[in-house]
Amino acid sequence: MRKFGLLFLMLGLPVVIYLAYVNLAENRYQSLPIWGPKKLLPTAQSNGTSHPDDTLYASLPALEKWMDRRSNTVLVLHLVLYGESASNRALRDAQAARVADVFRKNPLVHQYTLGLDDYPEQQHGGVRPFQVPAPMEEVLDSLHKTQLWQDLRVYAPDWQGQFKQTPQEGLTLLIDRKRRVRGFYRGVLKDHTDRLMEDTRTLIAEYANTPNRRRRRL
Repeated sequence: MRKFGLLFLMLGLPVVIYLAYVNLAENRYQSLPIWGPKKLLPTAQSNGTSHPDDTLYASLPALEKWMDRRSNTVLVLHLVLYGESASNRALRDAQAARVADVFRKNPLVHQYTLGLDDYPEQQHGGVRPFQVPAPMEEVLDSLHKTQLWQDLRVYAPDWQGQFKQTPQEGLTLLIDRKRRVRGFYRGVLKDHTDRLMEDTRTLIAEYANTPNRRRRRL
Protein backbone atom coordinates (compact mmCIF):
# COMPACT_ATOMS: atom_id res chain seq x y z
CA MET A 1 0.00 0.00 0.00
CA ARG A 2 2.86 2.29 0.82
CA LYS A 3 4.32 1.58 -2.62
CA PHE A 4 1.09 2.68 -4.29
CA GLY A 5 1.04 5.82 -2.17
CA LEU A 6 4.63 6.62 -3.08
CA LEU A 7 3.91 5.97 -6.77
CA PHE A 8 0.87 8.24 -6.64
CA LEU A 9 2.94 10.96 -4.99
CA MET A 10 5.69 10.67 -7.61
CA LEU A 11 3.22 10.85 -10.50
CA GLY A 12 0.81 13.34 -9.01
CA LEU A 13 3.19 15.90 -7.53
CA PRO A 14 4.49 17.19 -10.90
CA VAL A 15 0.91 17.61 -12.10
CA VAL A 16 -0.02 19.57 -8.97
CA ILE A 17 3.05 21.79 -9.35
CA TYR A 18 2.25 22.43 -13.02
CA LEU A 19 -1.37 23.32 -12.34
CA ALA A 20 -0.37 25.62 -9.50
CA TYR A 21 2.17 27.33 -11.74
CA VAL A 22 -0.32 27.82 -14.56
CA ASN A 23 -3.01 29.24 -12.27
CA LEU A 24 -0.67 31.52 -10.37
CA ALA A 25 1.01 32.70 -13.57
CA GLU A 26 -2.32 33.44 -15.22
CA ASN A 27 -3.48 35.47 -12.23
CA ARG A 28 -0.26 37.45 -12.30
CA TYR A 29 -0.50 38.10 -16.03
CA GLN A 30 -4.04 39.37 -15.60
CA SER A 31 -2.99 41.78 -12.85
CA LEU A 32 -2.40 44.57 -15.37
CA PRO A 33 -5.60 46.36 -16.34
CA ILE A 34 -6.51 47.15 -19.93
CA TRP A 35 -7.59 50.77 -19.94
CA GLY A 36 -10.19 52.12 -22.27
CA PRO A 37 -13.58 51.35 -23.81
CA LYS A 38 -14.32 47.86 -25.02
CA LYS A 39 -17.05 46.08 -26.93
CA LEU A 40 -17.95 42.51 -27.78
CA LEU A 41 -17.47 41.47 -31.37
CA PRO A 42 -20.27 39.40 -32.96
CA THR A 43 -20.09 35.73 -32.06
CA ALA A 44 -18.34 33.75 -34.80
CA GLN A 45 -20.22 30.85 -36.37
CA SER A 46 -18.41 27.91 -37.99
CA ASN A 47 -20.25 24.79 -39.16
CA GLY A 48 -23.06 25.61 -36.80
CA THR A 49 -20.69 25.84 -33.83
CA SER A 50 -20.73 29.00 -31.75
CA HIS A 51 -17.53 30.47 -30.40
CA PRO A 52 -17.22 32.80 -27.38
CA ASP A 53 -17.51 36.51 -28.09
CA ASP A 54 -14.18 38.23 -28.57
CA THR A 55 -13.39 41.56 -26.97
CA LEU A 56 -12.10 44.56 -28.90
CA TYR A 57 -10.33 47.33 -27.00
CA ALA A 58 -9.96 50.76 -28.57
CA SER A 59 -6.56 52.32 -29.12
CA LEU A 60 -5.63 56.00 -28.84
CA PRO A 61 -6.97 57.67 -32.02
CA ALA A 62 -4.56 60.60 -31.79
CA LEU A 63 -1.60 58.20 -31.89
CA GLU A 64 -2.88 55.46 -34.20
CA LYS A 65 -0.82 56.40 -37.26
CA TRP A 66 2.35 56.71 -35.23
CA MET A 67 1.78 53.43 -33.36
CA ASP A 68 0.95 51.54 -36.57
CA ARG A 69 4.58 52.00 -37.61
CA ARG A 70 5.71 50.40 -34.36
CA SER A 71 3.57 47.29 -34.28
CA ASN A 72 4.29 44.18 -32.24
CA THR A 73 6.31 46.01 -29.60
CA VAL A 74 5.79 47.13 -26.01
CA LEU A 75 5.96 50.92 -25.89
CA VAL A 76 6.97 53.12 -22.97
CA LEU A 77 5.72 56.52 -24.09
CA HIS A 78 6.59 59.72 -22.22
CA LEU A 79 4.23 62.64 -22.86
CA VAL A 80 6.38 65.74 -22.60
CA LEU A 81 5.49 69.42 -22.83
CA TYR A 82 7.54 71.08 -25.51
CA GLY A 83 9.62 73.70 -23.71
CA GLU A 84 9.32 72.16 -20.23
CA SER A 85 11.56 73.42 -17.45
CA ALA A 86 15.12 72.17 -17.29
CA SER A 87 14.64 70.85 -13.75
CA ASN A 88 11.57 68.80 -14.66
CA ARG A 89 13.29 67.48 -17.75
CA ALA A 90 16.30 66.40 -15.71
CA LEU A 91 14.07 64.45 -13.32
CA ARG A 92 12.24 62.71 -16.15
CA ASP A 93 15.42 61.96 -18.07
CA ALA A 94 16.98 60.39 -14.99
CA GLN A 95 14.04 58.00 -14.54
CA ALA A 96 13.77 57.25 -18.25
CA ALA A 97 17.47 56.41 -18.28
CA ARG A 98 16.81 53.77 -15.60
CA VAL A 99 14.15 52.20 -17.82
CA ALA A 100 16.46 52.28 -20.84
CA ASP A 101 19.25 50.61 -18.88
CA VAL A 102 17.05 47.79 -17.55
CA PHE A 103 15.53 46.90 -20.94
CA ARG A 104 18.48 47.80 -23.15
CA LYS A 105 18.95 44.24 -24.41
CA ASN A 106 15.27 43.41 -24.86
CA PRO A 107 14.14 43.97 -28.47
CA LEU A 108 10.47 43.88 -27.45
CA VAL A 109 10.57 47.07 -25.36
CA HIS A 110 10.92 50.48 -27.01
CA GLN A 111 10.94 53.81 -25.20
CA TYR A 112 9.95 57.12 -26.82
CA THR A 113 9.32 60.72 -25.89
CA LEU A 114 6.35 62.49 -27.44
CA GLY A 115 6.34 66.28 -27.39
CA LEU A 116 3.06 68.14 -26.94
CA ASP A 117 2.69 71.70 -28.16
CA ASP A 118 0.06 74.29 -27.24
CA TYR A 119 0.47 76.09 -30.56
CA PRO A 120 -0.86 75.31 -34.06
CA GLU A 121 1.04 72.90 -36.24
CA GLN A 122 4.50 74.02 -37.24
CA GLN A 123 7.41 71.73 -38.06
CA HIS A 124 7.12 68.27 -36.58
CA GLY A 125 10.05 65.93 -36.72
CA GLY A 126 8.29 62.82 -35.39
CA VAL A 127 8.74 60.78 -32.28
CA ARG A 128 12.24 59.50 -31.69
CA PRO A 129 13.74 56.81 -29.49
CA PHE A 130 14.76 57.84 -26.00
CA GLN A 131 18.29 59.12 -25.59
CA VAL A 132 20.11 60.89 -22.78
CA PRO A 133 19.27 63.71 -22.85
CA ALA A 134 15.96 62.78 -24.44
CA PRO A 135 15.12 64.67 -27.64
CA MET A 136 12.34 67.21 -27.22
CA GLU A 137 10.40 66.67 -30.41
CA GLU A 138 7.58 69.05 -31.29
CA VAL A 139 5.18 66.38 -32.52
CA LEU A 140 1.55 66.97 -31.62
CA ASP A 141 0.13 70.41 -32.30
CA SER A 142 -2.68 71.93 -30.23
CA LEU A 143 -5.42 70.15 -32.21
CA HIS A 144 -3.89 66.69 -31.81
CA LYS A 145 -3.00 67.43 -28.21
CA THR A 146 -6.68 68.17 -27.54
CA GLN A 147 -7.59 64.88 -29.24
CA LEU A 148 -5.12 63.01 -27.05
CA TRP A 149 -6.56 64.71 -23.97
CA GLN A 150 -10.02 63.47 -24.98
CA ASP A 151 -8.63 59.98 -25.62
CA LEU A 152 -7.15 59.85 -22.14
CA ARG A 153 -10.43 60.92 -20.57
CA VAL A 154 -12.19 58.10 -22.43
CA TYR A 155 -9.58 55.63 -21.26
CA ALA A 156 -9.63 56.71 -17.63
CA PRO A 157 -12.20 59.40 -16.80
CA ASP A 158 -10.85 59.58 -13.26
CA TRP A 159 -7.16 59.55 -14.15
CA GLN A 160 -6.73 63.05 -12.74
CA GLY A 161 -8.02 61.76 -9.43
CA GLN A 162 -5.51 58.93 -9.53
CA PHE A 163 -2.62 61.15 -10.56
CA LYS A 164 -3.20 64.35 -8.64
CA GLN A 165 -1.16 67.37 -9.69
CA THR A 166 0.00 65.49 -12.77
CA PRO A 167 -0.58 67.40 -16.00
CA GLN A 168 -1.29 65.54 -19.21
CA GLU A 169 2.26 66.26 -20.29
CA GLY A 170 3.64 64.60 -17.17
CA LEU A 171 2.23 61.16 -17.91
CA THR A 172 4.09 58.08 -19.06
CA LEU A 173 2.04 55.36 -20.76
CA LEU A 174 2.73 51.64 -21.02
CA ILE A 175 1.24 50.36 -24.30
CA ASP A 176 1.09 46.68 -25.21
CA ARG A 177 1.63 45.00 -28.58
CA LYS A 178 -2.01 45.51 -29.53
CA ARG A 179 -1.69 49.27 -28.95
CA ARG A 180 -3.72 49.25 -25.73
CA VAL A 181 -2.87 51.29 -22.66
CA ARG A 182 -1.84 49.00 -19.80
CA GLY A 183 -0.55 51.55 -17.31
CA PHE A 184 -0.38 55.24 -16.36
CA TYR A 185 2.63 56.63 -14.50
CA ARG A 186 4.17 59.92 -13.48
CA GLY A 187 7.48 59.68 -15.23
CA VAL A 188 9.45 62.02 -12.96
CA LEU A 189 8.86 59.93 -9.81
CA LYS A 190 11.08 57.01 -8.79
CA ASP A 191 8.28 54.91 -7.27
CA HIS A 192 6.15 55.31 -10.41
CA THR A 193 9.13 54.31 -12.54
CA ASP A 194 9.70 51.26 -10.35
CA ARG A 195 6.08 50.24 -10.92
CA LEU A 196 6.43 50.91 -14.66
CA MET A 197 9.41 48.58 -14.90
CA GLU A 198 7.67 45.86 -12.90
CA ASP A 199 4.58 46.12 -15.12
CA THR A 200 6.80 45.98 -18.21
CA ARG A 201 8.41 42.78 -16.92
CA THR A 202 4.93 41.35 -16.45
CA LEU A 203 4.10 42.01 -20.11
CA ILE A 204 7.39 40.47 -21.24
CA ALA A 205 6.70 37.34 -19.21
CA GLU A 206 3.15 37.27 -20.50
CA TYR A 207 4.26 37.15 -24.13
CA ALA A 208 7.11 34.74 -23.49
CA ASN A 209 5.41 32.11 -21.35
CA THR A 210 1.65 32.06 -21.86
CA PRO A 211 -0.24 29.78 -24.25
CA ASN A 212 -1.99 31.40 -27.21
CA ARG A 213 -5.38 31.10 -25.59
CA ARG A 214 -4.26 33.40 -22.79
CA ARG A 215 -1.99 35.58 -24.87
CA ARG A 216 -5.00 36.76 -26.90
CA ARG A 217 -6.21 38.64 -23.84
CA LEU A 218 -3.42 41.16 -24.20
